[in-house]
Order: sequence, then structure tokens, then C-alpha cells
Amino acid sequence: STEPAAPTAQKVPRPVPETDSFVTTYFTFPDPLTTNPAGSRRFVQLTVSLSTQYDAQVMTHVETHKVALQSDMLAVIGSFAEDQMTSLDGRAQLANALRDAINARLETLEGFGGIEDVFFPSFVVQ
Repeated sequence: STEPAAPTAQKVPRPVPETDSFVTTYFTFPDPLTTNPAGSRRFVQLTVSLSTQYDAQVMTHVETHKVALQSDMLAVIGSFAEDQMTSLDGRAQLANALRDAINARLETLEGFGGIEDVFFPSFVVQ
């Protein structure tokens, strides 16, 4: 028996002649994530947004697996120390770690990740 080919998402070109630019799609998780930084009694509350230049299927997968992704994100956020979260470089590292965790989960469940950037529309450490 032959296995069906795994679906692959394609980048979506902008309808502008003679350019190689792509449409960026964003998804913001509706609920903020709240957890303790590693080794801290304080807490961090943040909102996470994702972007992709692949087709809408990527964000459909994010929506489908939102609960698993939120759990993965909380584990990643809780592994970062408070001083990492309060520096720009630390937040960039956190964004990259979240992107990698999200893509790993999507690759496991759907065969393709596709998330290119992670943003924090809100970020509070108290």
C-alpha cells in the first residue's frame, strides 16, 4: 500500500506584479498566558501572536491544536528566568523558543509547522 503524500503548505504571493513579496498572516491567542518565571514567586502574563507567510492552512492547524500549543507555550515560558524576560534579548530568545516549540508540535500533529515569528502584544511581569 502506498502512503498518501503529507500535505505541504505553500507561500501565498501578493497580487502585485513583478514582486517576490508574500502575504503575512497573523494569529493571536485569545487568552493571555500566565505562569511563574523559573525560580520566581512573581508571575508573567503575556499575549502571544504568531505570523506566517505560508497559506491559511497553517493558522487553521494552530486553531485546531490551540490547547496543546498553549500547554507547550506555558512549559517554555516557565523555563525562562525573570531576568531573561525583562531584557529585550531574553524576550527575543523566548520568542524563538516558543516558535520552535509550536512548530515542533504542529510538525508532530500535522506534518508541517510554518510559524515564522512570535510576537508579544502584551507582556507583564509582576
